[in-house]
Amino acid sequence: MKNVFKLINIVFLLIWLALSGMLLYREYVGVSFNDSMAAQSAFGSEKAWYDIYIGNDKTGLASTIMEKAGNDIIIRHERRVKVLKGGEKAELVEKLKCLCDKALSIRSFEYTSNIKGERGIRATGDVDRDEITFILESPEKRKTYKTFTGGKKFYLPVTIIPAIQSEHKPVNQPFTVPLLNLADLRIRDVKVVLEEIRPINFNGNVVSIYKYMVGNMVVWCNTKGYIIKEEGPQGLTLYGEPEAVAKDPKSRPLLDYTDIPFFRSNRYISDTTALKTLRVKISGFRLNPGLYKNSGVTLRNSILIIRKRGSGDIRKASWRLPYKKTQMGKYVSADRWVRSDYEPLNNTGRIYARSNNDDAYALTEYLTSYVFNLVRPFPVFALRDSKAILKSLYGNYIEKTLMFASYARAAGLPTRLVGGLVYMNGYFYFQTWPEVWFGKWTPVDPSLYQFPADVTHIPLVGGTLEDIVSITDKLKDIKIEILEAS
Repeated sequence: MKNVFKLINIVFLLIWLALSGMLLYREYVGVSFNDSMAAQSAFGSEKAWYDIYIGNDKTGLASTIMEKAGNDIIIRHERRVKVLKGGEKAELVEKLKCLCDKALSIRSFEYTSNIKGERGIRATGDVDRDEITFILESPEKRKTYKTFTGGKKFYLPVTIIPAIQSEHKPVNQPFTVPLLNLADLRIRDVKVVLEEIRPINFNGNVVSIYKYMVGNMVVWCNTKGYIIKEEGPQGLTLYGEPEAVAKDPKSRPLLDYTDIPFFRSNRYISDTTALKTLRVKISGFRLNPGLYKNSGVTLRNSILIIRKRGSGDIRKASWRLPYKKTQMGKYVSADRWVRSDYEPLNNTGRIYARSNNDDAYALTEYLTSYVFNLVRPFPVFALRDSKAILKSLYGNYIEKTLMFASYARAAGLPTRLVGGLVYMNGYFYFQTWPEVWFGKWTPVDPSLYQFPADVTHIPLVGGTLEDIVSITDKLKDIKIEILEAS
């Protein structure tokens, strides 16, 4: 009996993880879901992938897929996690399959768990109107259990979305959802709270992510109805990633974009590209005067004056590639993140330079458009160099910055990385972008398709990618005030 309940507990934890992909989203307006949203709209045949971390160490990967089968919906969740057995490393493989009706009521489910190369355990559940029949199997025994429901409507964590949607409570207003607790085979009310609706900077747009407390789980949901981050018990965290990142066994530095601060602007700007000058006062952050030397930005005490350089002026300052002067050596060289020495990137950068007549302005203009379309939108937690990015071509502003810089440096176009804040729809958000040398540093933004970038790009730090992302924690203390926008 002890082993049986241990098995049931494992099933329960796995099904909690299978909550992935069930919570819905709408564009950020500062309130919760609207009545027109249907649960079925979240479903398709897309497969969501996840890195599994404990602290800074990657310990496995997971995937969730939802697909329609006639009038039913099939949900599959799989985890592969590194474990220790007898002092040796092994891989634990867990799989969950649920068959649901259109209302996401469970018709049946099947769970298996085994150490690779060994016999494992299996649990199945079939749901009738008034009872649930469980069959639990291990190499030693087979047991059957029944739980009576009395026709009461209830949910498993993977089907919790109809309850959440039907309630559509505002932020910080808790409600309960009846869930089947597989640890003791009883139906109990679980507390659910929408704690925050947070706007994020994604691919040049402002979109929302939703933070829920579901029992003892913290769940962040994205625009497609998939979980982008899930913080579970025992320090286990799932991060939604592209398939190539999830399948990479390496632990990578992470930038948790669910925790990057954003700032309401004291002034609304309807068209940032029309501005010629922006004056902002920065406090709570130490500005480095060296960053603004030979650029279009002037620092006076704590005030930054950002002036837009005209396209005609930049074109006149253009020159033939590659850049010859040695003082720009590090800006045409590869580093840990800008892998312009990687042969496919290096060759491609040189080809693009030749196809643009080795003209610096023409190449910059071309790369702004090319990289904007090359990197497919997908917010990524793991920090990757441009060689790794090339394998999947998914990402956000960081990935577009690195890809632009890699091609540009390969072509001999001096390019540096900059991080700071950018204005969007009444807020300032963290952003990275490249700057290119045309007699002075000129900002480019391939994630916004801007060359030159508008004056609401407020540079705060330059250097390597590590230097830039290290400021995200410091941003929590920053204050920014627009003094002039003209």
